[in-house]
Amino acid sequence: MRRVAIAVLLATVPAAASETTRAVATLYGIFSPRGYFNIMVRLRAVEGVEWAKFDLKKSRLTLDFVPGFSITEPQMQQVEREAGYRPGPVKIEKLDTAGIGRDGPGWMKIKHPNGGNALSRWFQTNF
Repeated sequence: MRRVAIAVLLATVPAAASETTRAVATLYGIFSPRGYFNIMVRLRAVEGVEWAKFDLKKSRLTLDFVPGFSITEPQMQQVEREAGYRPGPVKIEKLDTAGIGRDGPGWMKIKHPNGGNALSRWFQTNF
């Protein structure tokens, strides 16, 4: 039910084809790999998220969206609340897709569940 609520809550906002939206969120209360896992499971349900980077030391999450998708600060904070954490400030910026480098440590391509039945999607999300 929560994933459905998240998917309905997050509306896509058209962006220019050469721009990527990047959201940098401060997350209060995530200081362990388990907390990172909890938020990553929720991010798989957010449409348009393509890349994610999490910094445990700074408790900061950076998300890059597919060109044409975006998120607002209240929508990102709602995802944080649904994951059980107190939301912090969120910075949303537009980046030129040509200048984005994700070669550094910590970047992870988000896999979105696409199985035909609920059990298949559960396994894709959790493993």
